[in-house]
Amino acid sequence: MEVDKYAVLREAVENIELVDGHAHNIVTLDSSFPFIRCFTEADSDDALSFTPHCLSFKRSVRDIAELYGCEASLQGVETHRRSLGLQSISSKCFGAAKISTILIDDGLKLDKMHELEWHKSCVPVVHRVLRIEVLAQKILNEEILDGSEWTLDIFTEIFVTKLKSLADRVVALKSIAAYRSGLDINPNVDKKDAENGLIEVLSAGKPVRIQNKNFIDYIFTCSLEVALCFNLPIQIHTGFGDKDLDLRLANPLYLRAVLEDTRFLKCRIILLHASFPFSREASYLASVYPQVYLDFGLAVPKLSVYGMISSVKELLELSPIKKVMFSTDGYAFPETFYLGAKRAREVVLSVLCDACDEGDLTIPEALEAADDIFKQNAIQLYNISGTIKTSDYENAVSHDFATKEANTVKADTVFVRIIFVDASGQHRCRVVPAKRFHDIVKKNGIGLTFASMGMTSHSDGPADGTNLTGVGEIRLMPDLSTKWRIPWSQQEEMVLADMHLKPGKAWDYCPREALRRVTKVLKDEFNLEMNAGFENEFYLLRNISSEGKEEWIPFDSTPYCSTSAFDAASPILQEIYSALQSLNVPVEQIHAEAGNGQFEIALGHTVCTLAADNLIFTHEVIRAIARKHGLLATFVPKYSLEDLGSGSHVHLSLWENGKNVFMASSESSRHGISKIGEEFMAGVLNHLPSILAFAAPLPNSYDRIQPNTWTGAYRCWGKENREAPLRTACPPGITDGFVSNFEIKSFDGCANPYLGLASVVAAGIDGLRRHLCLPEPVETNPSSLHGELERLPQELSESVEALEKDEILKDLINEKLLTAVIGVRKAEVNYYSKNKDAFKQLIHRY
Repeated sequence: MEVDKYAVLREAVENIELVDGHAHNIVTLDSSFPFIRCFTEADSDDALSFTPHCLSFKRSVRDIAELYGCEASLQGVETHRRSLGLQSISSKCFGAAKISTILIDDGLKLDKMHELEWHKSCVPVVHRVLRIEVLAQKILNEEILDGSEWTLDIFTEIFVTKLKSLADRVVALKSIAAYRSGLDINPNVDKKDAENGLIEVLSAGKPVRIQNKNFIDYIFTCSLEVALCFNLPIQIHTGFGDKDLDLRLANPLYLRAVLEDTRFLKCRIILLHASFPFSREASYLASVYPQVYLDFGLAVPKLSVYGMISSVKELLELSPIKKVMFSTDGYAFPETFYLGAKRAREVVLSVLCDACDEGDLTIPEALEAADDIFKQNAIQLYNISGTIKTSDYENAVSHDFATKEANTVKADTVFVRIIFVDASGQHRCRVVPAKRFHDIVKKNGIGLTFASMGMTSHSDGPADGTNLTGVGEIRLMPDLSTKWRIPWSQQEEMVLADMHLKPGKAWDYCPREALRRVTKVLKDEFNLEMNAGFENEFYLLRNISSEGKEEWIPFDSTPYCSTSAFDAASPILQEIYSALQSLNVPVEQIHAEAGNGQFEIALGHTVCTLAADNLIFTHEVIRAIARKHGLLATFVPKYSLEDLGSGSHVHLSLWENGKNVFMASSESSRHGISKIGEEFMAGVLNHLPSILAFAAPLPNSYDRIQPNTWTGAYRCWGKENREAPLRTACPPGITDGFVSNFEIKSFDGCANPYLGLASVVAAGIDGLRRHLCLPEPVETNPSSLHGELERLPQELSESVEALEKDEILKDLINEKLLTAVIGVRKAEVNYYSKNKDAFKQLIHRY
């Protein structure tokens, strides 16, 4: 190693104040937990007798003896540490380790271990990691207050409630499923099997030890749902440990079912212990699954020097550096923290120097990598930036060795926009300084008047009939899993919000909660999820002054799929695409539409709750970047009565255990659709007039839904029939005669996507419950059938009338919310009927 060449890197690595992402409690000096366990995962006396003959033991004893200045033997170290006392050796070990923050999993129960608070005498910042299996066991070891018998439903209610109550006091959850039943976790475990598992666990007596696989899988899945709700990452033991685990089942590749489950795509998972000996497998998972992160604690320092270096190199073979993190996996003894920190610095330095020698990294990139691995990755992942300060040394290194690129690095966040969508489909936000957001708002929310969900497209006051007034306040609760840095305003972040009466208690009028409620019914009753993918049609308008009046006219006058149109808009569209990529919003296609200055951006499909989030971010991106270029982007259904309309067509499919089950499984099926697919789609067709009250929410929406405009004006469905409101689709790659999804053409860009999709799911549930069948498909232009087909509502008032009579949607979505929506819609009808040109102002709202 060239000392001069890497002097800066070496100095940086040796002086970084570490964030220890995974550790356990320290015990008192008189604990029965033997000090030799500091060096091994062995636990029996016979196995421990061989520990002194291990490479890591010999090396580690020398390391500790050198720190203490005592005899380099196990006995010499033990004698010295007893003479110094725990506080003194803790100060020495943590001082040498330069650890600023520890995340402690206090679920590892050791004799005479110190409470979490005690560890703050060792390091400035201590956070808790909650072990889910220990929480479950604690609950089951206690009696139910009313004396009733345990059932799965009772356990679930208590477990989830307790988990939620602790969510704001921990930075992560932790699972040791590998120690109990292995990582082949089934996130769709049958409730009956889980109930039987609970019975088996209880029948073994107390103290309870949960080992039944079905029950463990159930606990794990419940925990993922809570983790997702509170934006908590979850650590998972993978790879080696003590002999309580079956190493064969600790391979992280077994987690595929969890990683592929669309419900948990945003739930960040940390694979602990470098997954050794499955480090390459872990690296692969982190490279292909955006939610997977890696932690190499335990492998460093428990392996040989060669083993530690090889393991970290294997993690970095495929994994992004931004996903690899340090921890000590320290436990019981301060010395474990020191050894983990000391060896991690040496190993990471060696790995980074080799990467520079081999041309994988430059020295500035290696400096950034060291900072990421030892500190920044954990700060971002565990959302603990507000608790950690940067040392003077790290500031100096950052300043002295920043590259030109680093000089353009994002400034610290100034504002956070908390975004919600009201009943009229308008995006609104409250903005708070970043410090206040992190100190207060992310846990407690921000106040908002009840009236906000009663506002219309023309007035910022509550409409009559909504039962919402300026009396009463809710909390906008940030959904931290949706927080992103704003691509077009780098000193700001944005986050979508839920509406709660108080933190943890959803408000009946919350659109995001309405969609969650109906998707839960779909999942609970039929084990189905609905995926959705939106097509976004919009106009780009430019401003001119004519006779002293401001006028917005089309960006260009080119035809459908025009190359000239794309050339003209390419800089804008490229910027939009880059921004959407940074927000993890999948884009499948972009083209010029048939209207003057009209374009379409089609998004990839995903689980419908996430698809709705993606649509909100897409509208934000398109309007903001257009504004940046001096243009106005509008999603208004019919911004000009003389030009073509803009829709937000949505493609829908049904999924069960990761498989598309809307598509038929054999050629003998009707229309290439499965039975459940047909029943669901038939329910949507049956309730389509009511759905329009959500999907086409303005009187202007009905200026768009006209015959012969590919908008679906008649109540029917067709195979690849773009004049039908429901169209089954067979995209490239699907076997001829089969369909993978169906499209609803009635949606437009003014719809609240959560409410629109909730109405579709509710209608589909009704179809499934009643086993409805589709009529024969219409294979021609419906308008040519001369009155044979029912015309869909031609005005908003007709859709509202249909919704008022729809008891199914009222029951599944929520009567209070429907009352508010109907009140808003009636106010829209009244206002625009009296103000015929008022629709022209909608371009400034949508």
